[in-house]
Amino acid sequence: MIRRTLILFCIFCCNIGLLNASEKDKTITFAVGHDHEKMLQENYPIYRASWQFLNQSLAKLGYEVDAIVLPWARANYYTQSGKADGLFLAANLPGREQWAVLSNPIGMGAFGAFYHKDRKDEENVIASVRLGVHDKILTGYHTYELLEVATAQQGFKLLYNQKIDRLIMSQSYGKYLLSTELVEFKNKISFDSDVIEKRSIHIAFAKDIPKSLNARGVVNKAIDLGINDGIYHKVMTKNKVPKSMFLSSLDQK
Repeated sequence: MIRRTLILFCIFCCNIGLLNASEKDKTITFAVGHDHEKMLQENYPIYRASWQFLNQSLAKLGYEVDAIVLPWARANYYTQSGKADGLFLAANLPGREQWAVLSNPIGMGAFGAFYHKDRKDEENVIASVRLGVHDKILTGYHTYELLEVATAQQGFKLLYNQKIDRLIMSQSYGKYLLSTELVEFKNKISFDSDVIEKRSIHIAFAKDIPKSLNARGVVNKAIDLGINDGIYHKVMTKNKVPKSMFLSSLDQK
């Protein structure tokens, strides 16, 4: 009797373990930047809309999304090393193909440089947020002269204090920061519209890690499903994402 009870108990534990493993396999982990929650709460439109779109679309496939909040450079490392399934969000930047494969596009973004209005013509000291070993940004500037900063917030503070001449980054993210937590800098900083690069927006996955590649397949399926089901347009519109950042009709086919 005792032996039978032990066997039944072992079978029960085994089934629980398999259930937990199954539940874990139905979770997609995204490495995100340190201000992830703030951007969701205060509504950085393309960011919050993309997060909601992926959550809702993946839920239709029975998956949950888990955010791993880290400083941006470390979020890159977590994705490259397979500690996270993917990097949210990731623009199609030069050099990124050396370590990553990208999901289907989920939006469009403009990259350029912010400058201090009192130093509009100066371009000697150029900074960008630390991205990764291979990633490059805005080829219109000499990338070998770039000063890397840990966060966009740090870069804007240097720009406001005229310690640098240009801060290269996403136009939409920069404008979001200047309208929220860095609003005190807003009247002194402007965006240079003369040098802009359009980049598609994706989730990045490590190209040489099978688990990451499997997650990419699931995410791509969810993106296609969400677009075809009308989730994409509904969520983007609800969060007031500028039309210029929507996928084109060609991308949505």
